[in-house]
Amino acid sequence: MRKLAYIETIKSLTPIPNADSIECATILGWEVVVKRGDFKVGDKVIYCEIDSVLPELPPFEFLRQKKFRIKTVKLRGQVSQGIIFPISTIKEVTPEFPILSLKVGDDVTGALKITKYDPEAELDVAAPDQKKSWIANKYSFLKWKLFGIKPKTKKDSFPEDCPKTDETRVQNMGRLLYEQAGKPVYITEKCEGTSTTYVHRRTSHWLSWLLGDGSVFQACSRNQIVYDSRNGGDTTHHSVRMAEKYNIAEKLKKLNRNLCVQGEIIGPKVQGNIYKLPELEFRAFLIFDLDKKCYVPYNEFISLTKELDLLTVPVLDTQATVQNSIKYYVELSKGKSKINPSVLREGIVIRSLTENFSFKSINPDYLLGQKD
Repeated sequence: MRKLAYIETIKSLTPIPNADSIECATILGWEVVVKRGDFKVGDKVIYCEIDSVLPELPPFEFLRQKKFRIKTVKLRGQVSQGIIFPISTIKEVTPEFPILSLKVGDDVTGALKITKYDPEAELDVAAPDQKKSWIANKYSFLKWKLFGIKPKTKKDSFPEDCPKTDETRVQNMGRLLYEQAGKPVYITEKCEGTSTTYVHRRTSHWLSWLLGDGSVFQACSRNQIVYDSRNGGDTTHHSVRMAEKYNIAEKLKKLNRNLCVQGEIIGPKVQGNIYKLPELEFRAFLIFDLDKKCYVPYNEFISLTKELDLLTVPVLDTQATVQNSIKYYVELSKGKSKINPSVLREGIVIRSLTENFSFKSINPDYLLGQKD
């Protein structure tokens, strides 16, 4: 489970112009509007990130009109991202929880019964099972007996050897910005869509080649496998349709490498189609080498996407260096999308040119414009 609520200290409290009853608290790199006088600098508190969905319980009843979801808001001109509670709130949700042992950084997401707002989960509703032919069933049985490959359900968990896509927000980077300052990075636009991963694996057993099954291809949503070339799956799922549109399985097979191609599907019926596209598109942003167990460097990523004839997310800068400033990246995230200049971009992603280091900065103006 992603860490959505944790113990932190209030770094500073600053006045908000023309606001007598509220002030701005700083937690890590986040700015949060709080009631004046409720907290002091140095207080240990619970901080809940944006997109946290709190349980429908009495301590959070005031959030009912917001459907218990924490969003970016602006109050008296001050952007507020997240919400702060006193540590004693945990006792109102989980009375047996030992709050006296809590220390800064401790995760209390489970204790507060918080879940993550995840609009992409709706896209993972399973399609009705499709019956296999007698021959297909016999073939699955043969593969199980010869190679130990058991038939799987139409949807399975995410591949264990391929990392999920979820960048750390710049506000949570802490000392990492200081430690990485000056190192070369490239910056891309963060696209608002649904995360998708395509996996290709070579199979080494000679009988696999004899039976015409020399590789395995998987199409995955953010959280699970939705199609596997060994036993099928949901062929109506958007990730499978995009694989067919771009002929990704065959292109990966020709490369003859064990790779995960990760990207974003954008367009109609995905996150409200903010880019106003006439049809769905797949935009690659990472390629993971399953043999080396690391992401390929930028230059290799560009080379591979050209070989695969795939679009990438818009590249904004290839000659940047890490800046030790959260506010710098918040400001840099603002602006229009390169995909459709008439709309705001969701944000930016900053990645090392050579190392496994990355983070994201979300455009606060975009977040303020989001609808439920």
